[in-house]
Amino acid sequence: MNPYIGQPLRRHEDLKFLTGNGRYVDDVRVSDVAHAAFVRSPHAHARIVRIDRKASTSMPGVLAIVTGQDWTDSGHGRLPMLSPVKSADGVHRAHITHPVLTHDDVRFVGDPVAMVVAETREQALDAAAQRGLHAAGQRGLLVG
Repeated sequence: MNPYIGQPLRRHEDLKFLTGNGRYVDDVRVSDVAHAAFVRSPHAHARIVRIDRKASTSMPGVLAIVTGQDWTDSGHGRLPMLSPVKSADGVHRAHITHPVLTHDDVRFVGDPVAMVVAETREQALDAAAQRGLHAAGQRGLLVG
């Protein structure tokens, strides 16, 4: 039996966090760094009709807007699944991949469709919040 299960553990790191002396990743400041924010689909299932980047591109501090189509056209690949998947037929599917940014159909709410790169985190988030995603839903409705 494990002696740690069900037992209180003495924690040594709490004092610095409770007294405001902790250091978090967001506290680290690095010079000459760009920040990225992702535009995610509000739709559970839809076809991307177009992504209008005009409003976001002209915002202060925006360095680039990368769409799923841009990513694919530049020759960048897909992300591998880090844990192997076993199919219902028992075959291991160890080499399953998924897109970094989707460029055709969004498949779930939150599916990343574009990445905004800007000089500051706030500028990236502001540009990502612009309504530029237009998608045709399951019934062919244009939303945006």
